Order: sequence, then C-alpha cells, then structure tokens
Amino acid sequence: AATVPADVVAKDNANFRGAVSVFGGVLAHLILGAMYCWGNFLSYAPASLLFFDGLAHPGMTPDAIQVLPMALVAVNLGMPIGACMNKKFGPRITTLLGCALMVLGTFLGSYQTRLLPFMLYYSLMAGVGTGMSYSTPMIAGWSWFPKSKGLINGLILFGFGSGAFVFNNVATGLAQSGVLFGEMLRKLALMYAAGSLLGSLLIKAKPPVTVREAENCEIGDTATPPANMPVSPDPVCDEPGATFKQAVTSRRFSLLWVIGLMAFTPGITVMGLYKRFGMSNPAAVVADDQFLSLVGGIGAVFSGLGKMIWGIVVDKIGFLRGYQITTVAQIALMLLLPFAAVSKVAFAAAVCGALFCLGGSIAMYVTCNAQTFGVANAGEIYSLLFSSLALSSVVGAKLTIGMLGTVGWHGIFTVLACMGLLNFGMLKLFQRETRTKPAWET
Repeated sequence: AATVPADVVAKDNANFRGAVSVFGGVLAHLILGAMYCWGNFLSYAPASLLFFDGLAHPGMTPDAIQVLPMALVAVNLGMPIGACMNKKFGPRITTLLGCALMVLGTFLGSYQTRLLPFMLYYSLMAGVGTGMSYSTPMIAGWSWFPKSKGLINGLILFGFGSGAFVFNNVATGLAQSGVLFGEMLRKLALMYAAGSLLGSLLIKAKPPVTVREAENCEIGDTATPPANMPVSPDPVCDEPGATFKQAVTSRRFSLLWVIGLMAFTPGITVMGLYKRFGMSNPAAVVADDQFLSLVGGIGAVFSGLGKMIWGIVVDKIGFLRGYQITTVAQIALMLLLPFAAVSKVAFAAAVCGALFCLGGSIAMYVTCNAQTFGVANAGEIYSLLFSSLALSSVVGAKLTIGMLGTVGWHGIFTVLACMGLLNFGMLKLFQRETRTKPAWET
C-alpha cells in the first residue's frame, strides 16, 4: 500500500492542532462576549444600581447605561497589557489570566449595592481582563493559518458575538425564575470560569518552524537561513510590517481610527439601548421584556454571524468594498429603527441587522489592521486602534443622555445615520492614502 509522505502527515497534524487552538479561542471569546449582555442585564438591576446617588429618578435615563461604555474603555486599557504578556508568556497563559480577571470582576461586582463600586469591578476589572484576552487567540490562530487571517478573525469573533445570545437567555431564565440580580451574576461567573478555563487551555501558538516548512508561507522571498534551522513563524511567514511608532504616527492609522469611530457608534448604541428604546412606549407592541430579551439574544447571534461572514468575505473583496456595503446598510437601518417599534418582526429585523453590520465592521477592522501594518506588532497597534470602539460606546451613551429629552429617539437615530454618511468621505480618504507605499515598505 502507498504510504503518505511524512510532510503531508505533519501538515495535517498541524492543521488539526491549529483548528483546536481556534476552537479554544472561540470558546474563550464566547465567555468574553458576555460583556455585551448589559443591555439586557440592566433591566434586572436593583434601583440602587441605576444612578450614582442610589436614588430613584423616574423618567430619567439611568447612569447605569454607562456600564458597557466604561467596560469597553477598560478593554482598551487591557489590550496593550495582553499584547506585551502574549510576547512574554504566550497566548495560553495570557488568555487564562485575562479570563480569570474577567470572571473575578463579575463575581465581586455581584456583591455591590451602589453603582460606582459596581462599575469598578464589573466594568474596570472585568473589562481589563477581557482586553488582555481579546487579541491573543487571533494572533495564535494567525500563526497556524497565515493566509486566512480574515477567516480566523471571523470564527473567533463569532464566539464573542454569540456570548451575548447564550448568556442573555441564561440570565433571563434565572431572573424570571426569581433569582436576584447579585445571585444571578454569581451563577453566571461560575459558568464563565468553566468555559474560559477550557477554552484557554486549548489555545496554542504554532511552535518554531523550519525553513523548509516556511516555503508554504505567504512571503516567498524571505532571506533563507541554514536549512532546517528553527525560526519563529512571524519573521518567516510575514512581512516585517510597521513598528508601533511608525503605525500610530501614520496618516493611515488616524484615518482608520476615525473610520472605526463612525462605523461602531451606531451598532454599539443599538446594542446597549435597544431594550430601553423598545420599552420607551409601554403601549407599543414591542414593549415586552421576554420578547426584547429574545431579540437581544438573536441579535448577538447575528453579530457573531456578521463577524464570521464578513471575516471570510474581506479576504476576497477587500476592506474598503466591505465597509462601503456595511455602511450603506447601517444608514438604512438607523433611519428605519424609529418606525420599527410598531411591529415585532420589523423591530427584530432592524436590531439584528444593525448588530450584523456591527459584527462585520469589527471583524473587517481587525483584519485591516493586520493587513495594513503587518502582524509582527498587530496586537500593540490594535490596542490603540481599538480605542475607537471604546470611545464609540461612550459617544453613544452621552449622546443619548444629552439629546434624548430634546430630539427624542428619532433624532438620536438620525444622528447615528449621519455618522454613516460622514464615513463614506473617510473611506475615500483612506483609499487615496493606500495608493502610495507607506514608509515601512520603502
């Protein structure tokens, strides 16, 4: 019988181990994505956690809508820590420690009775942990599949988006069965601990490869060291790319940052406030807690699907064309949402569509970062680029608090649609900028 060549067996084994690592990343991100459940959790929070002064203020937008924006800011603080730890300790240890911090923040937050200390644990501590673990599974995945960065990003980020679907339903079931808010968070923290531990242990970067194995990398003209000498995946399989300083001081970085802010703010605002909008008119057909919780869960799945689908598509059609498509859809959905509350189907479709676009925007953004600046310093660069996502959540919350009383929900969604229109101009500028070679490629 014919024998299978040893190099084919080795490649199959590597692909299998790489797939296991990617699955571990999906599982870890499933837990980390529970941070997006806050739009649903907020409806179960006790009155003492709604405002910083602990008092009731009927008719006012609660201060607690800032829990998710502050968590995203904390994620941004944790990302450079995770990038540095990943280089020193590897993705498994970094992901494990980050997830542990996220679980601990949720658990300790469950005992708080005032909003400020609650946010210190639930937003700050858990958010920093999430940031530490956010990029490491994707960087590990790139080392196994250097030609499929978009696909790897999409698959792992699908887990992040799906986390809200899973844990929205779990939390709603616990709350409706009579479990109090604090106890609900503690039960969830135990589930987070089990899932994140398993996922973290499965994550592994590809070990040093030999020069012969490097022949299948994307870069074929790399200087060749002595045959079979162990070399790390990054220098052999990828172009050196930009240094951190070159990237963050470039015009491309500035344009990408603004593009991200304009693209993320509408979806993040819908994610955090869809339930409050749905309940704003008690007589509306969508003002049903169980229905809105279901919409949030399904919307999270659509967010995950958007990340996975657009992560694959961006490898084929490119970042600019992909962003133009999602931006058009985003504008249309923001203009539709104020009128969608008259129908459960229309409301669910609009929310799910907005989250689908958000998921796609995030996945394409991560891929564009690696394609634009290279993978060698992608973690550190993205940690700063990600601040656009963190700020977008703050912008959405402050916009709602400051303008809802004067312009209403229709005005809020109109402003969000205008952000999409402005983004077309930013995308055109970015396209013009990318026609010339950057300093790090000359």
